[in-house]
Amino acid sequence: MLQLLKAQEELTRSSPWLAAIGPELTNSLMSCAQLSRVKQGANVYALGDDDGCIYGLSEGAVGIQVDDADTGVAIGHVFGQGAWFGEASAITGKPRLIGAHALVECTLLRVSKSNLTRLEATNPQIWRALGVLAVMNTAVGIQIARDLMVLDGKARCLSTLSRIAVAFGQSRIIPLTQKQLAEACRLSRSSFAKILAELESEGAVERKYGKLIVKDLSQPDAPQ
Repeated sequence: MLQLLKAQEELTRSSPWLAAIGPELTNSLMSCAQLSRVKQGANVYALGDDDGCIYGLSEGAVGIQVDDADTGVAIGHVFGQGAWFGEASAITGKPRLIGAHALVECTLLRVSKSNLTRLEATNPQIWRALGVLAVMNTAVGIQIARDLMVLDGKARCLSTLSRIAVAFGQSRIIPLTQKQLAEACRLSRSSFAKILAELESEGAVERKYGKLIVKDLSQPDAPQ
């Protein structure tokens, strides 16, 4: 019970989506949420699942997986504390087009499709709220697409790492391996390692085992 209350407090404090939908609907949503702990390396949900749940991340880091026709399943983005995701399946009732994978041990709140349907009886605005969440997450998807359109490898790394670092607030510690980050930047491991070494020599990042500390990625003259 204490863990559930802590997760609710963390999400209420840190979630842009909950701030957007207001306290009344937030309280109703929290009242039907269940605590979910996912071990590092396990799926929150997989591509093709059709459970229709939505998830809020109270603690940890979740990698969003996409099925790239060329490279297979790869990480496209990372969500940090305060993020909510999974709404597309809840809205459409269709199988999931992306997967969600725990990069570290995660604490989440899960709201089932059946609870969302029950919530509609007293809070019909829940579906509009899910639409707001879909728009917010679509904006992230647009930024991902923009990043991947950058032709220069170093500039693409700068843009991608900047986007991912935002999810981790002031700490800006990205808990991904170099292999995972190379996937997100759509670069080979060798090319990414070379660029990362350059960025570290410039003071932009600091490499640690299994994670990357982002310091200053401002490169106004980087080619596009």
